[in-house]
Amino acid sequence: MTFSVAARCPSTGALGAIVTSSSPAVGARCPWIKSKVGVILTQNVTDPRLADIGLATLEKGYDAKAAIRTMAAASDFPEYRQLAIVDENGGSSVFTGNKALGIHGDFCADNVACIGNLLSDPTIPKMMGLHFNSLQDYPLAERLISTIELGFEKGGELDDEHSIALLIYHPDAPFAFVDLRVDYSEAPLYDLKKLWEIYGPQAENYKVRALEPESAPSYGVKGDE
Repeated sequence: MTFSVAARCPSTGALGAIVTSSSPAVGARCPWIKSKVGVILTQNVTDPRLADIGLATLEKGYDAKAAIRTMAAASDFPEYRQLAIVDENGGSSVFTGNKALGIHGDFCADNVACIGNLLSDPTIPKMMGLHFNSLQDYPLAERLISTIELGFEKGGELDDEHSIALLIYHPDAPFAFVDLRVDYSEAPLYDLKKLWEIYGPQAENYKVRALEPESAPSYGVKGDE
C-alpha cells in the first residue's frame, strides 16, 4: 500500500525521506530520521518499533546493511516487513519479506534507497532511485518530491494514494528541517507540492529562529515590529 524514498544529500549531509500510501497518515508510521545518524523506512504491515532498533544500531557505528539485518532479526514476523535505510555516510540497504503485499520491489544505491508494495509495476523503486541520483544539482526537498512524482507517473500503487509525507533533517540541528504531511486527500501529491511552495521559502528561517534567534528575520505578522 506504500512506496517511498530514503536519501542523503552528499553535498550537505542532509537526510530525507518521502513516502506515500493509499492508507491515511502514512507519515506517522513509516519514515524515521535522526540527524547525523540515518534515515529509516518501515512499511508493509508496518511495525514502527523496528525504526528505533535500526537507529540504535546505526548510532553504535554499524552501517546500513548491518542495521537492516538487525531490524529483520528483531522482528517476530520479518516475512511481512519491508525496510530501507540510508546511513550518514550514504550507505544504503533494503529488505523485503517474502510475504510482502502484492507486486513489490526495492532498490538501493549510494545515497538512496527505495521500496514499494502493492505497486502497478515492480520496477518503480528502481526507476525512482535512478531518477533521484540523476538530480545531483537540486536541493534535497526538490529531489525527493520529483522522485516520488515519477513514481506516481509510472503508475504508483494499484489503489489510489491518499496520504504523503516529506521529512528532512540537516546535520547542524537535531530537529526536523522539514516535516510536512498530508494525512488524507484525494490528491496528496498536489497538496504536498502546494504546502512546499508555502513552507519551502520559510524553512531556513525557522531553523535560524531556533538556533540563532538574535539574527532571525522578522516574523512578518501583525504586531511584529
